Amino acid sequence: MRRTDRNTARIAGSLPRWFAALLLLASAASAPALSTSASAQAADEVRLSSVDGHEAKFVDVNGARTRYYDVGSGEVILLIHGARPAGRSSANVWGPVLTDLGKRYRVLAPDRLGHGMTENPKGDYSATAEMEHLYAFLKVMKVDTLHVVGQSTGSYHAARIALEHPEMVKTMVLCDSATLSPPMGDIQARRAAIGLGTGAGPQSGGSPKDQERAAMMALSKNREHITDEFLSAADYMANQPSGKKTDAAMLTDAAKLYEQNIGKGAAEMRQWIAEGRLQTPTLLYWGKNDPSAILPVGLALLDMVSETNKRTRMLIVNDAGHFHFREHPQEFARNVANFVSSW
Repeated sequence: MRRTDRNTARIAGSLPRWFAALLLLASAASAPALSTSASAQAADEVRLSSVDGHEAKFVDVNGARTRYYDVGSGEVILLIHGARPAGRSSANVWGPVLTDLGKRYRVLAPDRLGHGMTENPKGDYSATAEMEHLYAFLKVMKVDTLHVVGQSTGSYHAARIALEHPEMVKTMVLCDSATLSPPMGDIQARRAAIGLGTGAGPQSGGSPKDQERAAMMALSKNREHITDEFLSAADYMANQPSGKKTDAAMLTDAAKLYEQNIGKGAAEMRQWIAEGRLQTPTLLYWGKNDPSAILPVGLALLDMVSETNKRTRMLIVNDAGHFHFREHPQEFARNVANFVSSW
């Protein structure tokens, strides 16, 4: 019995029987209202943050309420979204490929720690904390083996799983990642030329919806995938308490610390790759027209990985930018499924 119920029963015991009965009935009637209100709020969170006909779910991961998609059945494909910490950054980016991949596999796509509607880290914002959260998420989902797909910053996390736990990863797909690839050219100048900044924190002025629209427009060759539903969901998540907290933190030295952490981790992984520690079958999947992680960056990553890993392949998509999997989703799902099933 709840404390309030016990108090009501105690008070009722000292009142006339007819009045006590009314008091207890009123107490019982008021209890479901709280539950109904909480349920309505949870339903709104799912409805307003979900995209492309799928419903997001929530699960507790080491005390952090974590938002994710779970589509299909069979062997697990883990999709790890890109971007630095931001309330508007989320697993929604994978929305257009969830249905097709889910026809043959169980697709898990979580919001990384401190992104979207997954709660903020208890300590510093760092790629290290995000990795710990991803491992804990897989444990909660009871996933022992998987295929992993990472895009942009998410390729860092995908490669880290394959390098730290090769026994878990059957195949890996890395998409358009200047974070993991060997440094090449001036990425700051490349992004400035398309109106974007580099690193963590807001990339342009305006609302989160405006920021998301500007980033997606600048990085995409084809822009039909930038729907109002997608932008509105990003805006909704960025305006929740966890999203506001992340965005505020990324305007402080927390952003610089994040860059230092992920930069150090990427350099460490490039060394591990050069030493031959990455033997997972690996597909590099690149947009030919990516203006940020330009094609020469992908080719440099191909040279580095294929030098010691003979099961490395590369697929270059014509007429596609940083989000080629959204620009040509059916083609992406087909090619990924073919690669995953061939090893």
